[in-house]
Amino acid sequence: MRCSDLRYPALLGALLQIATAASVQASERADLRALRDQAGAIQEAVSGTPLPDWLRPGSETSARAGEVLGVAERERMQRLTTAQKPAVPGPDATPTQTITLLVSRALGAAALRDIFATAARPDVRVVFRGVAEGEPLMDFMRAIHAELEGLDPLPTVELDPTPFREACAEAVPLMILSGPDGEIARVAGLSDPAWLQAQVAAGRTGDLGVRGPVETISEPDMLEEIARRIAALDLTALREHALARYWTRAAFEHLPAAREARTRVIDPVIEAKADIALPDGTVLVRAGERLNPLDRLAFGLRLVVFDPTEAAQVRTAHRLGESAGTLRTVYLATRLDREAGWEGFRAIEDALEETVYLLTPDVRERFALERVPASVEAAGRVFLVREHPPEEPR
Repeated sequence: MRCSDLRYPALLGALLQIATAASVQASERADLRALRDQAGAIQEAVSGTPLPDWLRPGSETSARAGEVLGVAERERMQRLTTAQKPAVPGPDATPTQTITLLVSRALGAAALRDIFATAARPDVRVVFRGVAEGEPLMDFMRAIHAELEGLDPLPTVELDPTPFREACAEAVPLMILSGPDGEIARVAGLSDPAWLQAQVAAGRTGDLGVRGPVETISEPDMLEEIARRIAALDLTALREHALARYWTRAAFEHLPAAREARTRVIDPVIEAKADIALPDGTVLVRAGERLNPLDRLAFGLRLVVFDPTEAAQVRTAHRLGESAGTLRTVYLATRLDREAGWEGFRAIEDALEETVYLLTPDVRERFALERVPASVEAAGRVFLVREHPPEEPR
């Protein structure tokens, strides 16, 4: 059988990857296994481990750990809540001055709704320091949107602990008027931007004191809360859980068992569809030229593909590996015992005294693998794919 539809770049890439993996010496095998196990754990922790409620994403967003969280969520909140923001600024606003209104849900729903209505101006933003302890971010956003319902125009509402830190704020409402050079004036207990602008226009700047009722901020600092929650995670337990779950989610390339000896020839020759050139313009291959990757890449490997869940196939694979001579043996497993997990996988490696890799769809396709155990090696300018019936115990 001859297969001439294999693409040269893809086949060459697959061969290079296998050759690199096979070049690992026995002294490095333990380190490679540990690294692979760790990579599997990380992948599973990301893709399969149940997250705590506060980290679970909503339809389109999730909490972000790190210094960018405040900015990112502030921009998202602004996009969601300013669709109807008026384009014309208020009469007292100037292009170079803005008002930041620091608030908290400790003020109560009625007070917050009054603040939102008053702050619906392009030069004013209403800012929360964070969400309630243990509260998912999406729950916070839904609660704020409920308070904004029916308001027209809508205010700019943000979630950002940074201005609270800069102002050393502990009680709200705290209204701050800022210009290009920084803070101009502030007042606590009031939330009418026009009042603060009038005071500044009259020459009164700086800290204008407490002019109304205030409440202690109930929400923790978002960035501090993120750091606290991350520190509280039991990363060791997450890793162990991920390792335990890895094989239940792993994808296998299962192939049926060979019933008779069979040899097939894979011809890797391809025809270039277009010129292949170096960055300097030197043409390596011209369109229409026929190429064989084995002319340019020595394939000093014997691939041994087998099903480790069948003892007879393990014995056959071991024999094929021992008889490889000067060829390096690379063991590729079509599937593994999910219940045995990592211990079962390591037992197979110990039996073969070599690292075992999972067969990938790409390698299966490139060598047109159909039944196992099978071996793949180069013979001149072609590949020989041999199928070996599993050895029965003697």
